[in-house]
Amino acid sequence: MTDEDDILAAEYALGLLSPDEAAAAEARLQLDGPLSLRVAWWRDQLGTLAHENAVEPASHVWPAIAARLGSNDNSTDAARPWKWATGGLGALAAVLLVMLAMQPKTLPPVRFEDPNPLVASVAGEQGTSVAVSYDQANRMMLITPVSLDAGEGDAELWIIPAGATKPVSLGVIDAKRPEHHHMDDAKSDMMLPGATFAISREAKGGSSTGAPQGPVIATGKIIRV
Repeated sequence: MTDEDDILAAEYALGLLSPDEAAAAEARLQLDGPLSLRVAWWRDQLGTLAHENAVEPASHVWPAIAARLGSNDNSTDAARPWKWATGGLGALAAVLLVMLAMQPKTLPPVRFEDPNPLVASVAGEQGTSVAVSYDQANRMMLITPVSLDAGEGDAELWIIPAGATKPVSLGVIDAKRPEHHHMDDAKSDMMLPGATFAISREAKGGSSTGAPQGPVIATGKIIRV
């Protein structure tokens, strides 16, 4: 995932691309699993901000962002984010650029022994809907497909821990009937509120690379009920 791809994913997630750019991105998303997952990540991170009332950033914000662009100041790509300053998206663009400039740091996981289960509604734009619940005490995850089309291959479930960007596979899931998955220690530590589930459509047997290879068709955040 290059910086240019990261910016493309963010722009697409926020609806900032022109119609032609969006069409080209959508065609690529059908074949590029990592880019699809990055779009899903940006939607989760900035989705709420996109619906807030726009606020014009203070005068010192744009010079600070310009300084962060460094050697790319004179490139064509470096100028693209500045178009976000129009149309009431200035503040959102500032947040986005700062997030791109900062490397995310994953905090050590904190375990909560709470009797209330963790749940997630994992949904997609084409009607995909999967309910996930997790019992921390027994480390048991229940996956219930409501509407899930794996195509000619398999659907694979991924988790992106809160504060991280790299997906971790939770395995291929049944597209037709509920099933239980027992989590080991490492994966159990990832099952915390704020983490994101994603489902990708993969070849039979799932991804062989440790990263999504097919399109991401649904995402959803973990919450505690």
